[in-house]
Order: sequence, then structure tokens, then C-alpha cells
Amino acid sequence: MDCPSNIVLLLLQLVLQRQQTLAHRDKSVDLQTLLKDPVIDNDVLVEFKTHKLVQLYGPQYCRDISLRGLKTMVTDIFANGIPKNAQSSGNDQPVTVVDLANYYYMQRINELQNTELPQLKEALLTRLEHMI
Repeated sequence: MDCPSNIVLLLLQLVLQRQQTLAHRDKSVDLQTLLKDPVIDNDVLVEFKTHKLVQLYGPQYCRDISLRGLKTMVTDIFANGIPKNAQSSGNDQPVTVVDLANYYYMQRINELQNTELPQLKEALLTRLEHMI
């Protein structure tokens, strides 16, 4: 799956929110089970396709993704899991939406700190030098 981490993070946040809503509405549903095996339905699809971040950074996902495609995307995210070097040692628990969201959140912070902010700083300095 070649999807930007900010799009993956947003998707995981939307999935988490939907699982919490489902568990809140139906008390017979166990939230911990939903976090390990999330329900991906039309509500998640609509939220994902209409979100401004997706429209800006991944417009192909707004146009081309179906419910089946979104389910496949979430399945791929779960299948990829969290790299062993990013997991806490001795953790044999099944990965959850929260675990994945935390991992992608940290990955996004690293991207911002190590790549995007230095590039932005360099671009600003270059523009400032041209103004002087």
C-alpha cells in the first residue's frame, strides 16, 4: 500500500471514531473486539471521501475508492501492522486500531520534523534572501 501516512492516520482516526460510536449505540458490542476487527461501513467511506485532508492530499481516494476498496485498505494497514523495532518488547497482543493510529501518528510527527519543516524553513530562507 502506497498511501501517505497522513491519509492512513486520518483513516484510522475515522475508523476508531466509528467503532466507538457502534459500541456506544449497542451495548452488546465489545469495543475491544471492534478495535481488533473493525467494522468498515458506508459511514466510514462517506466520512473518508468527503474529508478535506483526503481531497487535498489524496484526491484519487475521493474519486476512485469503493467500500470494498476501503475495507481492503484497512485490511492492508492491519496486515502491515507495526514494525518490530517500533513495538514495545514482549508485546504479543493483537494489533488494534489505537496501536496503529499511535504508530502512524509518531511516523507523521517524524516526517514533519525531519522532512517537511526543514524544507519549509529552507524555502522561507531562500525567499527572504531574494527579498533582501
